[in-house]
Amino acid sequence: MLSNTECVAAVSGRRRPVSDLAIPGRSTDVVPAFAVRTSVKTKSRCLPILLASTATVFVFTGDVVNAQSVETNTASGGTTNLEQITVEGERGEDEGIANVPAAISSEGVEVIQDRYAGDVNQVLRSMPGTFTREPADQAGINVNIRGLQGMGRVNSMIDGVPQTFRNLSGHGGTFDDMLYVEQNLLVGVDVTRGAVSGAQGMGTLAGAANFRTLEIDDVLLPGKDFGMLTTVRAGTNGFDYSRLVATGARGNYEGEGEASVVAAISDTKKSPFDNGDGILYPFGGAQHPKGGLFKVGLSPNPDHNLLLGGVWYDNEFLPGSSGYNWSIQNQTYTAKYLYQPGDNLFDVSANAYVNITDMAFKGTNGNVSTFDGRQGRNTTTGFDVSNRMLFDLGEDTELKLFYGAAVNRDDYKGNEKRGANPDGTLLKAGVFNEATLSRGIFDLTGGIRYDYWSLDGLDGYLAPGEGDCPATGGLCDGTKIERSGGDWNPRVTVSAHPLDWLQPYVTYAHTSRPPTASEMFYPGGHSFDGTGDPINNNPNLVPEQSRGWDIGVNLTGSDLLQGGDNAWLKVGYFHNKIKNYITYDIDTDGVARWVNLDGTTVMQGVEIEGGYDAGRYYANLSLTIADTDQPTGAAAGVGSDVGTLPDDFFTIDAGARFLDEQVVVGGRMRYVGKSTQMYINEANAFHLGAYTLFDAYASWQLNENAKIFVNVENIFNKSYMQANSGLADSYSGIDNGRGRTIIFGATARF
Repeated sequence: MLSNTECVAAVSGRRRPVSDLAIPGRSTDVVPAFAVRTSVKTKSRCLPILLASTATVFVFTGDVVNAQSVETNTASGGTTNLEQITVEGERGEDEGIANVPAAISSEGVEVIQDRYAGDVNQVLRSMPGTFTREPADQAGINVNIRGLQGMGRVNSMIDGVPQTFRNLSGHGGTFDDMLYVEQNLLVGVDVTRGAVSGAQGMGTLAGAANFRTLEIDDVLLPGKDFGMLTTVRAGTNGFDYSRLVATGARGNYEGEGEASVVAAISDTKKSPFDNGDGILYPFGGAQHPKGGLFKVGLSPNPDHNLLLGGVWYDNEFLPGSSGYNWSIQNQTYTAKYLYQPGDNLFDVSANAYVNITDMAFKGTNGNVSTFDGRQGRNTTTGFDVSNRMLFDLGEDTELKLFYGAAVNRDDYKGNEKRGANPDGTLLKAGVFNEATLSRGIFDLTGGIRYDYWSLDGLDGYLAPGEGDCPATGGLCDGTKIERSGGDWNPRVTVSAHPLDWLQPYVTYAHTSRPPTASEMFYPGGHSFDGTGDPINNNPNLVPEQSRGWDIGVNLTGSDLLQGGDNAWLKVGYFHNKIKNYITYDIDTDGVARWVNLDGTTVMQGVEIEGGYDAGRYYANLSLTIADTDQPTGAAAGVGSDVGTLPDDFFTIDAGARFLDEQVVVGGRMRYVGKSTQMYINEANAFHLGAYTLFDAYASWQLNENAKIFVNVENIFNKSYMQANSGLADSYSGIDNGRGRTIIFGATARF
């Protein structure tokens, strides 16, 4: 049982060592506001303790712990009753991740919306070991972790729901997974590099990224039960405007419970932009994404919490590498249930979800027409359940258990214009268990998971009149193929806290990633009639397997240069050996298909992230120095575009606060080292130069209700070719980096 002192420390921000923050396992909360060893259960345990010792009521509301001035009254029994008290503190604070013995990063709404104007690609690139594939003409977000991307190697999620849509189109195309979300709806992004615990790590090779969307506390002012949030932006150089309107309400439910509802709509309009040379980039086409969400929360009592949600996205754009206008509609639906009775035996989380992404080719750029009318639907469904337990073994020793099970089904179905995108279904299921023994300054975590997979699809389709297919009617199914397997993936972490400011750790873990339907049932790159060619299939593919080390140290400190300041630093080294790496290459029979490569692919590097905050001024650093070169097969970059990262990149962000910290003025330097865009082979590859960019931002919190802000990207209007932006961009020969862009905006909450 937590003591009153520990509970007060938890809500006041005083920290002690942690070993079980939710990044390794929790699907909803990733980094709590204030890190204590028992942070996973702090809310439920501390509430009855604090209520028993005082008449103070602490209200924990998701991302924020709120505190407000109160009025008192005395009940008939002599007990002093207080109004709602709110202790404010943003979730995802950097000091929280600095106490986690793992390679994690997290950014909140202030960084995403105020400092980066909603550009989450740049937010991800500002994290160590994290990058994106960012063609100028593609609205989808494709996360790269430690040199690996696409095909499920990284689990990219919206509110904990995997986003697995992919569509290969054009010679510069890719099977990489695409995540589509309207930028104004984002309030946070959390990244885990390496092995991931729980349901989020099932069938994942390199890590996970979770994109969090608006919730009730992002809309309502502290202490309010009804309110609205609106944000507007306008800019230069192709950023036309962006708008968000959200509203929310909450109230009591049957006396001791609470009910809430929040809804939002948003859109962003963009036009072609000029690069730093003043040249209109021809493939950075216009787009007008629209999005919305709706969430309902119900807590009949403090033990139970149910959250139902839906997030929508709608957009149409023209990727130059494709030649066709893509129409994308993405829908994500969630049901999340928590049972937290406040004891040490039950902290249950159950999640169910559905994601549907519909794609259609609606018209062309006038040069191609073969696949005009393509339609495809990617449907992902899943469920997971987990529980956490805590046992006090005495003598400064405790045991924590985290265990559960998960299942996920990813299905793609296209029409006769599907081209190189085969139909198929990938089922993943697994069980997982971790135990953490904490004694004194040491924490030892041992875990094991079993990841099962099953893949079924067709070797192709028969044209009318071919074989047993009737001469009249449409295509007929070819031969059905089924494959399945499973892997045991262990994980061990040892960490210590010999000093308040020092936490070294080491992790050894196995991860695996099953082949996708796109790889196993690949119909060939020129399936113009929709039938495909079975010779391009590879039913003998086996999962990629990684054996990896993470060695790191966390450093924290306060009152270093002046009273009240805080500093933190995470330094880590990773070394991964990957077997059975899958790429597009010439097989032993001389046919090009997706194959498992012989030998071992090694990726390694150093990741550094840290920050200093003295209130009046602050600075943050992210640095990556790594060798993540991956093997490339035949015709690399042509229909099998691969992400090749620079060996080094870093971001420095610094600023100052004025007028009682209501005004923030800051600047940012982004350095990206030399990189390579593969094309056919090394001799034809595009070698991209390094570049350094400077940005600036400022915001002014006018009062409780209103804030204004400005962002300037690429202050010096530098012309550059963006790293990992795809073959089509490099092949154009025109720098695709956005020139100087100024965005003004305002946010109101009332």
